[in-house]
Amino acid sequence: MIIELPRWLEDLRNTEIVQQVRDDPRSVGGSLLGVSFDVARIEVAGGGQANFDEPWGDLSPDDRVLLYAYCIQKGHLEELTAAFRMLFANNPVNKPIVLDLGCGPCTGGLAIASELGDQPRFDYIGVDKSSAMRRLGERLAVAPTQMSEVRRQWARDISSVSWQQAPGWRPVIVIVSYLLASPTLDATKLIGQLDCLLAKFGRGPVTVLFTNSPQAHTNRSFPEFSGALLEAGFRLCADDTGRIGIGRMSGVRTRPLRYALFHRRLRHTLALGD
Repeated sequence: MIIELPRWLEDLRNTEIVQQVRDDPRSVGGSLLGVSFDVARIEVAGGGQANFDEPWGDLSPDDRVLLYAYCIQKGHLEELTAAFRMLFANNPVNKPIVLDLGCGPCTGGLAIASELGDQPRFDYIGVDKSSAMRRLGERLAVAPTQMSEVRRQWARDISSVSWQQAPGWRPVIVIVSYLLASPTLDATKLIGQLDCLLAKFGRGPVTVLFTNSPQAHTNRSFPEFSGALLEAGFRLCADDTGRIGIGRMSGVRTRPLRYALFHRRLRHTLALGD
């Protein structure tokens, strides 16, 4: 499969990210806000694992997140767009609840919106510990008309998510993209918190999409993560490493990806307490 981002998403990136960086007075001599591309990607953005709510030199938290989006986010958008295109090819979904763990600047929300039709409707819950990431995510979410029917909520962690709707049968899609690369993640605790939140959503079917770099050290928590999901009643549907094709005007390139898909079917019984 060759993936090319839709025009509206390319235009959004160019307007809200690329031009914001390039038109900044600090971006002179080929620099990005005063630093080179490699420094921006590796040191300022930390490959996506930085503490984005701390300044870096003269760069503010919002500067750091903008550089992350400039240098790194597009690849993740392409990966998730490819994953959702394959997922929805034979399994269309209607008005899902989308829970994006480690959401960054609304990466999963934008990717899934690109694959759910011209005017998608879903609830999007972006969870990220960085307030600067959540701020940029909101800016990217409100700009395109394609996101106008999406109800959004942002939270620092799963325990901060507020769900006021009555439990129902809506499908839930949980995005776990590059979150396991964090060396401090407690995967068992994460899935325990997730299961409690899913109970508030209702008893609808739940799909967990996991994507990550194929490098071994970034997947060190995957056995624990997978085991906790299996204990929570999920079934492992796919677990593989491969490459996706990315279509560009300059040609086609490939990008390596580790991915896994878990699913828990609709629950027909309601568990009652004592």
